[in-house]
Amino acid sequence: MRSPSWSSLLRRNVRLLKRAVQPLRQHRKQPAGAGSWLMGVVLTPVGPRRYWLFRPVGVRVGERLALMVMLHGCHQDARSFADSTRMNAVAARERFLVLYPEQPRLSNA
Repeated sequence: MRSPSWSSLLRRNVRLLKRAVQPLRQHRKQPAGAGSWLMGVVLTPVGPRRYWLFRPVGVRVGERLALMVMLHGCHQDARSFADSTRMNAVAARERFLVLYPEQPRLSNA
């Protein structure tokens, strides 16, 4: 039996890598709404916590906007919650910020 060539192994590994990265690309894809979808991390006494912030287009430095905090359910993440509620589109229209804190599943039994 002949062993596979380096080029065929490389092509196979590239295909596998693209398939593995696809869910990560989907997660980073911005939900609907004209603005910025920004990820951040805050350090807490129980460890780091990630959050996502939606900022409408055209926010100027020093401009004061209202902030809405959206708390999702146990089986959701920030992106799926933003998609299902369409809150970013409302925030873009009405000009306010939306914060989507996330919590690791292990922290919420």
